[in-house]
Amino acid sequence: MTEAEVLELALTSFDRIASQFGLLLTLVFACLAMAYLVGARLTRFQASVVSFLFVLGATILTLGLYGTMQRSIALVEQLRALHPEQTFAISRVFAYWMTAPLPLAVPVCLFFMHPIRMKPRLGAGR
Repeated sequence: MTEAEVLELALTSFDRIASQFGLLLTLVFACLAMAYLVGARLTRFQASVVSFLFVLGATILTLGLYGTMQRSIALVEQLRALHPEQTFAISRVFAYWMTAPLPLAVPVCLFFMHPIRMKPRLGAGR
């Protein structure tokens, strides 16, 4: 693979990282907004389905983000081999630090929904 191809693949991969991270944040904030606005009005079954879909979606997006970051790092390592004098900000440590807190969003969102379901006056959807 030529240097230009590796660079183009790396840049495309970085774009995917940004898109996947944005999708994950959108999913988290949608769950939080839903919990705040209508959490108290959901039946137990509806809340279970929403929670299951949220956990499934967040897990898939987090694993996809981590995989994309690993691919990006491999491409950056190829670029480092071609140009050892240049510095690149992305590394394996960066991937771990960026994706490690993401799974914590799942229990935090579920914990956020629980008090609103138990005390409806806490949420906006009374």
